[in-house]
Amino acid sequence: MTETQTDSTVPAASAIWAVEQVAGELRETYLSVAAATVLLERTSAGCAHPAIRLARRSGEDALDLAGDAERQLSDGVRRLRADVGHDEPATIGDLIEVLDTARGQLGAAAARIRQFPTRITAAGRQLLDADPADLADRADLVTETATGQWDSAAEQLHLMAASLSAAVAALGTYTGGLSGAEPATT
Repeated sequence: MTETQTDSTVPAASAIWAVEQVAGELRETYLSVAAATVLLERTSAGCAHPAIRLARRSGEDALDLAGDAERQLSDGVRRLRADVGHDEPATIGDLIEVLDTARGQLGAAAARIRQFPTRITAAGRQLLDADPADLADRADLVTETATGQWDSAAEQLHLMAASLSAAVAALGTYTGGLSGAEPATT
């Protein structure tokens, strides 16, 4: 490496690192904003007040803008790396490593999601077993409706866990075929 290459790559590497840090923090913030937006949507359902509508619309706009900004940051980093000759090596081993990481994250999510239906069902049973005197008027109908919705959510979470498990298995089969550990699939 010549001195000219060193001089140009050091600031580029520093800039890349700084932007990658911002992009990581942006992704974390995006999740917080998404959670707050969902909470706002749920608690203000049916409310037509202009301030609430503006808050919901602004939260959705912020998510769209954050997604666009993250894509632009990532694209800029890729272009800069290519320009200074720091392309990520694109080997089968690298691909397998990335896919194995994704598989691990999906597997962890599936394991966590699998626990939710049991907890939801237990909360529903606790509510159904409560003394009717402890509940407000029309509690039977409200309780029945709420526990029915919770049962539906638990079923959807079972499906979500099964879907994530299928993704984990598919990635395992694919990476096994790429690495030669298993017969290749088409």
